[in-house]
Amino acid sequence: MKKNFLTVMLVGVISSFMLAGCGGSDTPEATTAQTTAAETKAAEQDSENAGSLTFEDLQDNYKIMTDVYNKVEDLYLNDKIEQDDNIEALLTQAKDIISEMGELSEADFTEGKDFQDINDAMVNIIEGLGNVVDGMTVKDSAEETEADAAADVKYVDGFYANDGNSSDFMIAFYEGAAGDVAYVNDGTDEVVAEYSVEKAQLDDGTEYLLVTVGQTQIGYVENGDDIFIVDSDGNIYGAARLSEEEADALYQAVATK
Repeated sequence: MKKNFLTVMLVGVISSFMLAGCGGSDTPEATTAQTTAAETKAAEQDSENAGSLTFEDLQDNYKIMTDVYNKVEDLYLNDKIEQDDNIEALLTQAKDIISEMGELSEADFTEGKDFQDINDAMVNIIEGLGNVVDGMTVKDSAEETEADAAADVKYVDGFYANDGNSSDFMIAFYEGAAGDVAYVNDGTDEVVAEYSVEKAQLDDGTEYLLVTVGQTQIGYVENGDDIFIVDSDGNIYGAARLSEEEADALYQAVATK
């Protein structure tokens, strides 16, 4: 997945860039993805055989180079990319060189070789920027993995109650791509995991459904519009339904611990 992310971003940065005077057209068609080194090497070889370059060609190529730099810098600043001192140093160096190139005027070129040398330097910078992208590392973010997992569940139903002495009792059911799970809070512990449901009965004969998640158990009763939660001691409390927002917050808080 990491490789795919960098490959897609690299194609977005480099693909379809061809330097004027290097055998490309003014409006190049998008090409299939190639490695940066191969692409820039081809551009360099074509440029050597392209004949004389003009200052206007260099101006066009300079715009392309700065665009590539900006895209690489934007990629590096993406919050999915690990920050790296070496990459930052390379980007700073490239930016300084690009800035110096931008100060050149046509009067600074006395012969055709001067145009070719600067053009080759720009090809090398683009190749170097491609290598910078290759050196980037996608964060192995546990938070991202957990967020993806949380997004794969859908709240179905749930209830909450309070014993009047600061203890909260909650049950919430979720459908998930990897299986159905439940959140339960028995007033002491809370957990999210796969669950089982079985019929149970209070001492007075009241039937209820007992939900077991790991080692944590809590029960509930639905009687028309009335809902009750049954704690582990058999106490019964009037309950209300959880909103989707409340249930999602509970899941996020526990599932991403």
